[in-house]
Amino acid sequence: MTTAHLALVPRDGLFCKDGRGWHTSASGRGHGLDWPWPSTVLGALRSAWGRGAEPRSGILFGPADWRTRTAAIRLGKTLILRRPHGLAWRVEDTVWPVPLDALWLEGHREVYRLEPVQPLGPTLGRDDDGARESLWRPVLDSAGKPLAPPRWWSSDDFSAWLAGRSVAVRDRDEVLTTTRRIQVHVGILPEELTADEGVLFSHDVIETLDPHAEWAIGAEVALPDGALSGLATLGSDARLARVESLPATLFEPPLRLLEAFRSPSRGLRIVAVTPLCFEKGWLPDGFNAKEGEYRGRLPAIDAEIVLRAAFVPRPVHVSGWDMAANAPKPTSRVVAPGAVYFFERVDGKLFSEADARALWLAAVGRRTEEGFGRVVPGVWNTPTTQP
Repeated sequence: MTTAHLALVPRDGLFCKDGRGWHTSASGRGHGLDWPWPSTVLGALRSAWGRGAEPRSGILFGPADWRTRTAAIRLGKTLILRRPHGLAWRVEDTVWPVPLDALWLEGHREVYRLEPVQPLGPTLGRDDDGARESLWRPVLDSAGKPLAPPRWWSSDDFSAWLAGRSVAVRDRDEVLTTTRRIQVHVGILPEELTADEGVLFSHDVIETLDPHAEWAIGAEVALPDGALSGLATLGSDARLARVESLPATLFEPPLRLLEAFRSPSRGLRIVAVTPLCFEKGWLPDGFNAKEGEYRGRLPAIDAEIVLRAAFVPRPVHVSGWDMAANAPKPTSRVVAPGAVYFFERVDGKLFSEADARALWLAAVGRRTEEGFGRVVPGVWNTPTTQP
């Protein structure tokens, strides 16, 4: 097995269908995801490797062959990339989901940082869970109307936020965003040369090329012997993507973040950058109620830590299609990218630069061999006084 760092560069947009049916809204069309699930990226890589392995082995793979011969392929860290046309990939080209503790307020020129504080009273929940009731909650101490946040942040803004620095609100033309277009498919009856109403449908497509830059998917993948071909197919209608090599430095933690942890931090923020799969829904695996708190461990931190707060949006549902079995995959309910968890060490010690290195794009939870469960760390300046 070899570890490769690759970029999948779509040449004709992306369409990765979500779990809704084709006619579940007044628009009467299929709906796609904002970005492919890691499992979709893994499927594209397995298909690309298999298409190269077929001529090397001298046979065409059947469904069972595809399943067994590509079973060893593992997807590790993944990135969202966007670069100016004609340039090589750089660390500055990484793009990240905006974390849930970042709030845009009307009239504010800086992004407001939501901080958790100790609760003043119980919630209205019916679940009698003392550890859940003890979780700290966000409090807005500045008046202002919340605005819709952007979907993506640049590497510079994201690393500044993780390092505890302020981030300016970008002008509209500086916000990173993808555009959608509607694609219509029409089938033709050969006898009549008229439209076949049974093959008349439409869906949205995420454009990955704009006048100034192109989007791509970065992947760290473990492959059996044999390189990938230069082309892969990605998404629901097998759109072409060019396969390029990436420098491994793109997957390393930013210097600004490491510098922030050189002054050890009492608190730790963990931001989900791919969907997180936990047995208990939003609660990280390995954390259990103990002495009225959720306590457990994170990878590479040799100490018990306590979960102080969790900013988690509504769950998302991950599904897909098993190409070998020609059947739908089971639907999973997962934590969406952008969720933020806040931790402290039980022993009162501080989080260091070594902890930040170990947690950068670390894997937590389940389905990590498919690219799920990737997180990044950030400093958290825990409040010294509570309201």
